[in-house]
Amino acid sequence: MEDTGSFEAALKAYGALMLEKPDVNSARRIEEIQLTLMGNLYNKIDESRALNDVLVDLEVNGSLRDVIEEVARELGIRLSEDPIDTYRRLVGGEGDLEGPDATPIILAIQAVARAYAEKYERRNGVSSVKDNTCPLCGTESDTMIVEGREYYMICPMCGHKWRVSEGSPVCPRCGEDRKLGVYSDRGGMLGLATCQSCGYSWHMILGKIDAPRIMLPLIAMGAERFRRALPDRG
Repeated sequence: MEDTGSFEAALKAYGALMLEKPDVNSARRIEEIQLTLMGNLYNKIDESRALNDVLVDLEVNGSLRDVIEEVARELGIRLSEDPIDTYRRLVGGEGDLEGPDATPIILAIQAVARAYAEKYERRNGVSSVKDNTCPLCGTESDTMIVEGREYYMICPMCGHKWRVSEGSPVCPRCGEDRKLGVYSDRGGMLGLATCQSCGYSWHMILGKIDAPRIMLPLIAMGAERFRRALPDRG
């Protein structure tokens, strides 16, 4: 499990690559809260089950409520209603993702998902899926990294890493491996990749970045600066 020291160091080292300058203190505080929750949840999570089933288990035994309320206390947020009622609306697509009650719930779910992904990878290793949807939590990813000859996607929600190709990149949405373009900075650290077949574009980390995995999507988002270089498809 990562620590807040490496998280803060990476924020300071790679903040200039990000699309927006990070608030180091706020980000560090949220990471501290999540790492504590992950440690508390670790032994309560059964990685042999699907994540949705794990969330149901945690809801039934009261752990999910406890986690949401703990996040709210740590952030100084006064919940306006029962957190489980709000949680059920959010996961059902009916809640307000921008509302103040949503923040503790989203951070709590992410802590569960991150702990689950960590346990899953220790047990099963790296997944191999030609898709931009995380095979563990179902979140769509726009972040690809390169490790040696292998290309991986990184989930922005749970931090899971899954292999999509070897030797050369492929479009993680349609599988195209030829009609691709990559627009990068002069240093070759970040790139914006595009697929001419389906029109999908995604962020790439082309160079070596020493940062916690959960931070990689934030760093990779800096590749949005290259979007103006894309040819007009219209």
